[in-house]
Amino acid sequence: MPHLWSLKRWRLRFPASRRRPPATAPTPRGVGDEPLSPLQVAWPDQSESCRMRVMETALSADVLALLEASGLPTEDLRAGRPITFLAASLNGELLGCVGYESSRDVVLLRSLAIQPMSQGRGLGRQLVVELEQHAKAAGGRTVFLLTTTAAPFFEQLGYERVARDAAPGFIAASTQFSELCPGSAQLMMRRL
Repeated sequence: MPHLWSLKRWRLRFPASRRRPPATAPTPRGVGDEPLSPLQVAWPDQSESCRMRVMETALSADVLALLEASGLPTEDLRAGRPITFLAASLNGELLGCVGYESSRDVVLLRSLAIQPMSQGRGLGRQLVVELEQHAKAAGGRTVFLLTTTAAPFFEQLGYERVARDAAPGFIAASTQFSELCPGSAQLMMRRL
């Protein structure tokens, strides 16, 4: 039976009859005990795609190490700031993470980091989509973020640049906005 190729780079999809059954693992739980969806990713050195899970996670040594290796601020995280993290893992190995903090309907996306070996495969995009779904289920209506380097990436995901002085009170009062990110960081937003 011929293989079906998708248009995305590195993706090889096999007909259902030739797929391996998914690995057994505990079902991750998200808001309202609804499981976050497993994602299909494919690596160029493997003959078929692997199941990757995205789940809510606690701040761990692995997450901190990835954030620090990516040059992202962690000072306020070490001080116990309440942030929800979603992590993507494959066979127990952390591939990427993203965090957010929220107040009512305003969400601050922060700390999107991907392991170098996993970059360029759409994982960052998938993590942002998962975060948006997770935040929306918790009542979020508008997502803000600050970035010095990734504005074009977030524009592709529907985020628009906004003036820093237009930041709502919760965002302006965050340590990310007021202390950790330089004044040159671009404020971006997207309505959910």
